[in-house]
Amino acid sequence: MANTKKRPCVALLGEFSAGKSTLANLLLGRRQSPVRVTATQTPPLWYQYGTGDPVRILDDDTAEPLAAGSGSSVPLEDTKFVQVPLDAPILERIDLLDMPGSSDPNMAPDLWDQLLPGVDIAIWCTPATQAWRQSEAAIWDLVPATLQQRSMLLLTRIDKVRAQDQPRVLKRVRDEVAGQFRHVLPAALLTADDGAHSTGPSSIVSALDDLIECAVPQIAQAPERPAPQAPMRSKVPTPDLVAPRRVTTLSAGRTIRRRTAQNALI
Repeated sequence: MANTKKRPCVALLGEFSAGKSTLANLLLGRRQSPVRVTATQTPPLWYQYGTGDPVRILDDDTAEPLAAGSGSSVPLEDTKFVQVPLDAPILERIDLLDMPGSSDPNMAPDLWDQLLPGVDIAIWCTPATQAWRQSEAAIWDLVPATLQQRSMLLLTRIDKVRAQDQPRVLKRVRDEVAGQFRHVLPAALLTADDGAHSTGPSSIVSALDDLIECAVPQIAQAPERPAPQAPMRSKVPTPDLVAPRRVTTLSAGRTIRRRTAQNALI
């Protein structure tokens, strides 16, 4: 079974085909999260340290055991997320949330307000070839400043940008997001080592270590959150998710309806 000890919750966020699931697999050290799938195929995946079969968490916070390997066949209509226990070293330090694309039409519009407060660290993936679009900036603007300061922006697939253009792309994005992320890194997730204008897995992990160091003291000081009351079946702790599509009032009464073209998990 999954270990329910409180660890920093790291949410992997971004739009369609931004590299979130590739990053999840890199951090987990195995090909676990499905890549190259369309939106609506896979629910949010919450990885925790532990052993056993995955568990489907329904909208009413009740738990339903799943057979191993059934990820793509999980019904989406009333699934909040799938809890996946894994014996992976990274999960001894963090919980890892692999989220669908930020415009996924299957994400309930109230999940943003309901679950964002529980996320401790966010990693937003944006493909360098279309880095930091207005739709991404609109969602990130609603994230509390405290979480922004414990977050990382990865310009994935930087190797798909011409070498002479990479510094310009990186400078533009860093100027546009100044003060909104603790780290902004160009990343080639499938490359073992750092390149001239990109970071490999070791640099990403080092930046994540810094974010964890920032988050842990605040987690220790935070008041205990009550567990949700499940009306049926066995109950499991609700993890910390972010699932924005139509963002419903956080503090200023703003509502944003995201574009739904190009919605997906990875």
